[in-house]
Amino acid sequence: MKPKLLLVSLRDSYMDSDRVMPPLGVMALHSYMLSRGIESAIENDFDFHDLSKYRGFTHIGISCMTPQKSQAYKLLHAIKKSYPEKIIIIGGPHANFYLQECLDEAFDHIVVGDGEFALEKILRGETSERVVRIPVSAEEMNNFPLPYREPSFLNQYEFQTQGFKATTILTAKGCPMNCAFCEHAGTKTKLYHPENVGQQIDQAQAAGFNAIMFFDDIFCLSKHRVEELSREIVKRRMHYRCFAHAKTMTREIAELLAGTGCIEIGFGAESGSQKILDAVNKKTTVRQNMDLVEICNEHHIKVKAFLMLGLPGETRETVAETAKFLDFLMSRTFVNFAGKIITNDFDLGIYFPYKGTAIRDAIDNSRGIYDLFLEHNPDRYKGVYKGKHGVAEAAVSTSALSSEEIVLLRDKLYHQFKTKLIS
Repeated sequence: MKPKLLLVSLRDSYMDSDRVMPPLGVMALHSYMLSRGIESAIENDFDFHDLSKYRGFTHIGISCMTPQKSQAYKLLHAIKKSYPEKIIIIGGPHANFYLQECLDEAFDHIVVGDGEFALEKILRGETSERVVRIPVSAEEMNNFPLPYREPSFLNQYEFQTQGFKATTILTAKGCPMNCAFCEHAGTKTKLYHPENVGQQIDQAQAAGFNAIMFFDDIFCLSKHRVEELSREIVKRRMHYRCFAHAKTMTREIAELLAGTGCIEIGFGAESGSQKILDAVNKKTTVRQNMDLVEICNEHHIKVKAFLMLGLPGETRETVAETAKFLDFLMSRTFVNFAGKIITNDFDLGIYFPYKGTAIRDAIDNSRGIYDLFLEHNPDRYKGVYKGKHGVAEAAVSTSALSSEEIVLLRDKLYHQFKTKLIS
């Protein structure tokens, strides 16, 4: 039978809205399959009440993040009950870092890492392996077709940045940093060619978007890279938001960004305490974090800082230092690109001990490296840093703070400083 693939993008029920960030991984896989002559479709609102609409598909591929795992397992069980002959495949971050958990379920195949070649082999019946790993090189990645961005599909998702309708683009995959709290720490970096990024911007413009959210962590890791990307962006006259790193931000880079349409920077500040930054191998200082904010604001660029409580060694004193940083961040007003006086912004979550992070690995192996403990079984939690209405859950404690205290302190800071937001 000729293979027919359904790619499922799971709903993010834990978020205020799951129609903000389009499923770039699924969109890329769909485009690749079509280019290889394999019939493919995307389902981003799976109908558990009428499974008959999926009768014609031979294979169902599920892209899953760990907070979506219960939905993935529910889908697996429902399909296998009604159509046991269908081949069910899971991939994405959950498959990468929770492999044994996926093996314990009835998935026919588990794709670890890149999906294009692995999924094609499965669809063509060229592998019987249950766990399929076939890496994609940077050059191969750049030769793939552009992700699927058909306007009616893409316009189901919208990210607002300072009044502009934005959509997401990746300029790279992987991250060379080695932060102890991150599953993707030290992963191989693969860059998209600037021309490829430019063509993706063209897709977004054709779909009616007038701004871009560059969603990878390493957009600003070097002046040379920013120069390369800026040459493509400035041709399209697009406003954009990107991520930066305090260790590499300079006035030269900020000037390049501002001059080519950057109106907002996101960055992982993580904590206002140097003790915490050192404990998680962040390789930055609180002063560098503050410098990034000042430099960007000087160039009319808004900063959104991402922070966490509940990292190793957290105490009331380190929380007070984070409060001091938030006060610095949110008390600043500046003139943005449009001449409007605004403030910066932040998100404040609670560290979740995902498998695959250096911290979780140390805890699971009883190495005692970190002042952090699993007060509750994290694998029974949803696994989100921040959910609906800003609510966060804590599975961890430190020698100084219980999980309940971490939640209370986080909620207090979150609501105290969000009141200072001027957008």
